[in-house]
Amino acid sequence: MYEMLGKKIVAIETSGRQGSVVVAMGEQVLSERVLLPTLRHAVELMPTIQTMVAAAGWEAKSIEHVYLSLGPGSFTGLRIAVAVARSMSQAIGCRVVGVPSLDVIAQNAQEGEVVVPILDAKRGQVFAARYEREGERGLRLAQAAALVDPESFVREAAEIGGGQVAVLGEGVDYHRAAITAGGGIELPRELWAGRASVVHRLGWERALRGEFSDPATLLPIYIRLPEAEEVWRRKHGGK
Repeated sequence: MYEMLGKKIVAIETSGRQGSVVVAMGEQVLSERVLLPTLRHAVELMPTIQTMVAAAGWEAKSIEHVYLSLGPGSFTGLRIAVAVARSMSQAIGCRVVGVPSLDVIAQNAQEGEVVVPILDAKRGQVFAARYEREGERGLRLAQAAALVDPESFVREAAEIGGGQVAVLGEGVDYHRAAITAGGGIELPRELWAGRASVVHRLGWERALRGEFSDPATLLPIYIRLPEAEEVWRRKHGGK
């Protein structure tokens, strides 16, 4: 534990429209910067990291850990984050921790015995997971991320969890009627976006347990193929 306290860390959240970056020393966040909400993560991410690292008085080669939100979410944002984490690992030898994006979003919920973060997956479906509150221990993942029908998933979450279902995430705007029909309670919009500060906290907890990712095999959590790839496969007989 003690040797971890001075680790220089960069945490990245690019799974949604509102990306962000954190620079931290061990468990202490030194600064957090929100990226422009335009999905221009490819343009902004590395310059933002460089600026923040310089402002902390660090050399880039001194970064020891990189934590990132792995998805599901924006295909482009996830690919960029993974590419940046891999490049930093190769260039300076920092260790990497990937964190599921729905875990990150769920942590924003301060109410609800059952918490369901959702992201729009088009075609009337969402990426969603179910979390249950366990008192002071916080949220426990009760059903892993999947591609689902929002109304059915929320209704089932209420039946299984036996409590109020709090729903949040960027998918709410696209599936509000389904959430209401399923008995879910919509949380305020300011809680929908994943935050790099939460990526840092969850990544730090994993790092303390030694749960590092292998940069060589690190991939985004897509759940479903990007639409362009699905179209390509259909045209080429699924090959």
